[in-house]
Amino acid sequence: MDIKAKVLSGLRWTISARFASQLFSWMVTIIVIRLLNPEDYGLLAMATVFISFLILLNTLGLDAPLVQKKDLTEDERRRIFGVIILANLAIFVGLFLTAPFIAQFFDEQQLTAIIRVLSLSFLIDIFLLLPLAKLDREIAFKHRSIIEFVTAVISSLATLALAYYGFGVWSLVYGSLLSHLLRTIGMNLIAPSWCKPDFSLTGLKQLFLFGSYVTMERGLWHIHSESDKLIGGRFMGADLLGYFAVASHLASFPIQKLSSLIQSIAFPAFSKAKQITDKTGIYFLKANQVACVITFPVFLGISCVAPELVKIFLGEKWVSAIIPLQILALVMPFRALGNIITPLLWGIGMPRVSATNLLIAAIIMPIAFMVGSQWGPVGLSLCWILVFPFIYFVYLLRTCPLIGIKATDCLKTITGPLISSVTMYLCVIYINPFLLGSSGDILHLIQLVAVGTVTYLSVMLLFFRNDLLMTLDSLKN
Repeated sequence: MDIKAKVLSGLRWTISARFASQLFSWMVTIIVIRLLNPEDYGLLAMATVFISFLILLNTLGLDAPLVQKKDLTEDERRRIFGVIILANLAIFVGLFLTAPFIAQFFDEQQLTAIIRVLSLSFLIDIFLLLPLAKLDREIAFKHRSIIEFVTAVISSLATLALAYYGFGVWSLVYGSLLSHLLRTIGMNLIAPSWCKPDFSLTGLKQLFLFGSYVTMERGLWHIHSESDKLIGGRFMGADLLGYFAVASHLASFPIQKLSSLIQSIAFPAFSKAKQITDKTGIYFLKANQVACVITFPVFLGISCVAPELVKIFLGEKWVSAIIPLQILALVMPFRALGNIITPLLWGIGMPRVSATNLLIAAIIMPIAFMVGSQWGPVGLSLCWILVFPFIYFVYLLRTCPLIGIKATDCLKTITGPLISSVTMYLCVIYINPFLLGSSGDILHLIQLVAVGTVTYLSVMLLFFRNDLLMTLDSLKN
């Protein structure tokens, strides 16, 4: 099977499984949010700021050369596994010992136990790297998608059951840990790739150099994307952070699934494209176009119906999350587009450029969050929409010349979907008061969704028909 067939097969299986698991997870998440309190989500956000940061670093970037390096030897593979074991053990011990200090930083003593339990995930993830790398290297996603779907269903149901029986924040903690465990077991069943670890570092210099850029990039990505919760938790407390965290979670829920989809398919796909073709720039523009046509209407749609979504599905106790949700959803298309650039630069062997891109964001965004946190959840949300789109344009200016295209080529793929989505947004806002029912009525929401869908498709067909048809053709072929 050639690269195009493999990638498209992977896309079909992965999109199908992700869509099914996402739909199920959405339904369960909504119920869980109704059962829990803002403080529960605030505590989890405080804990996961550190946990998720270290998860990005626990491979030291050596998972990338496992996929990208064409002539990887068995000795290199064994030594990489040895390094992963040592790194994850060190992170586990470090988190266990420093948990009380993290709790003291946020002035929330419950965090000590929460962080220590979540740190067990690093012991589990030791055995996840090799099977995942094997699947990515072979662009084999069929059985992987099934495992991830089953994992999402079981862990979501477990979280729901625990929340129902009054476990509070611990339902989220145990659900997360179960997800790590099930995913690791499943991946080892479908892609067994055990090897005896070698703790020697001989011959790994070049791999460490490559991995260091990847690790740096992941750390910088986390700083610019998650420091809002770190800074917000320090200055706002668990309750206010809970509103922001839930708004951020709801706004980014589609992008979370899209990001993992992009990382799991785009990186090996761009790697293969770099090795055997000279059309990387064309593939990137097509991926960008598909993402624009889908993400702009989805996220701007979420923004304009946020009051209805929160009141109907979450309940009155979450009303304070409406405005942050409206604001955060507006910036999500640019964050989704930015996520395509990362695997592209990895795939063409340029992690240094990607790391430099993210360094810019890691410097600017925390400064903005420090200012915005003075105005609570709304202030933090405004930081994203006012600052990040400009950072994305910097990404384009630095990346496009490396693959033989112009930044204006990428901007052209944005224009049609953006204009159509803004028109949809304004139309929905204008017509809202004239529709049947109130904002807390499901019938009212259905009418808004119908108006938005018809408006977006009409504008695209009338003025940007080629963009829409090319996107449909790309998805079909």
